Amino acid sequence: MPTGTVVEASTLRTPRLGMMVYTTACVAFVAVIFLTNWPTYQYEIRGGPIPLYFYALPGILLIPVLFAEPALSVRFLRDPVLWWFVAYVLTGLVWMLFAQDFIEESSQQWRLRVMAFFFFYTLTILSSESQRRTVGWVILACVLAACAFNWFDVLRPQRFGPEGYEGSSPGRGAGFFMNPNAAGSFVVMGTIAALPLIPVRLRGPLLVAAVFGVAATFSRSGFVMIAVALLLAVFLRLVSRVQGWLLILGLPLLVSGVSVSYDYLIGASDNRHIRTVVQRLAWFQDMDEEDSAVEGRRHGAAQAWRMFLEEPVTGAGTGATSRVILQEGPHNMYLKLMGEQGILGLVLYLALVVILIRRGRRLSRYARDGTGRDIGNAMLIYGVFLAAYGFFSHNVLEEPHTMFCLAFIVAAGWHAERAR
Repeated sequence: MPTGTVVEASTLRTPRLGMMVYTTACVAFVAVIFLTNWPTYQYEIRGGPIPLYFYALPGILLIPVLFAEPALSVRFLRDPVLWWFVAYVLTGLVWMLFAQDFIEESSQQWRLRVMAFFFFYTLTILSSESQRRTVGWVILACVLAACAFNWFDVLRPQRFGPEGYEGSSPGRGAGFFMNPNAAGSFVVMGTIAALPLIPVRLRGPLLVAAVFGVAATFSRSGFVMIAVALLLAVFLRLVSRVQGWLLILGLPLLVSGVSVSYDYLIGASDNRHIRTVVQRLAWFQDMDEEDSAVEGRRHGAAQAWRMFLEEPVTGAGTGATSRVILQEGPHNMYLKLMGEQGILGLVLYLALVVILIRRGRRLSRYARDGTGRDIGNAMLIYGVFLAAYGFFSHNVLEEPHTMFCLAFIVAAGWHAERAR
C-alpha cells in the first residue's frame, strides 16, 4: 500500500479519537458542575454569579466540535425530543401575548425555556460524540457523592447552609442541593441515567445506595420516585435475577426499619430537627394530616387549577403561575402548564412523557444488543420518572440536572437506534 494512503487513513482516524476524548472530557466536566448543583449553591450561599451563566458552558465547549465537524449541528434534526423542545419554546413565545399585565414575569419564564433548550441541544451533541460509559461512571460518582452529602447533612446540620437559611430544612439531608426534594429527585434521575452503562453486578448496589440516599432527605416525592424506579428496574431486568429478588425482599425490611426509627424519633421529638422528620414520617401514617408544606402546595395548585377553569383553552399566559399571588408556585408541572397554556399545556407535557416511554419501549424490544436494550429500558423509566416528578415540582424543565440526564439518555438512545 502506498505510504500516502497510510498517512491519509491515519489522519482520518486520529481526529475521531481526539474528538471522543475531548467531548468525553467536556461532558464529564459539565456533569461534575451541574450534577453537584454547584451553580445554584455558590450563588445562594457564597454570593457568586447567577446560575444561568453556567448554562452557556456546554455551548462554549461545543464550539471547537462544530468547527471540526459542522454537520454535527444538524445531527438530531429528526429527533422527536428536539422538536418537542422547539414546540415548547415557540408556544411559550406565542402565549406571551396573553400576558399583557405581567409581561416581565412572562418574558423571564420564556427565557428559562430558551436556556433549557440551548442546554439540552448543545449537551446532546456533546454526549453523542463522547464515550458514554466513561460519563456513566462520572454520573455514578456524582450520585454516590450526593447520597454521602445527604447523610452528612443529617448528621451534621447547617454545614452546607448557614443557620436560618431560607431554603434549609433542619433534620433533613440535602447537601449542595440545599432543598431536600431536589436532592432526592437528583439521586433518582442520576441512578436511572447511570444504570444501563455500568456493569450488571454493580446495579443492585447502586439502587440500594440510591434508596439510602433518598431516605436521608425524608422527601415524600423522593420516596415515591425511588420506589417506582426500583420496581421498574427489577421488572425490566436491568438487574440480575438474584439482585432483583434481594431488592424486592429488602424493601419490607427497609420499611420495617423506618417504622422502628419513627417510634424512636417520637420519643426524642423535643429536638427541633427531629420534630421536622417526625412530622414528615407521620404524613405517611395519616395522609389526611396537614402541615405547612402541604398547605402551601395546595394553595398554589388551587390557584393554577382556577386559572385553567377560567381559561381552559388558552390559559392565562406564559409565566402566569410564577406571579406573586401563587407564593411558591403550584409544585405541579401539569397544573403549571394547564394554568399557563390551557389544554395545550397539558398535552405538551404528556407528549414528552409519551415520546420517551414509546421510544424506550421500542428500543428495548428491537435493540441490537444488551446494552441497547438496557438504554431503551432506562429511557422508558426516565419517561415514567418525569411523569411522576411532574406531580411534585413545577421546575422539572428548568433544573439543569434534569436536563443533563435527559440529554444524556436521548444521545445514548439515538446511538442505540442507529446501531439497530
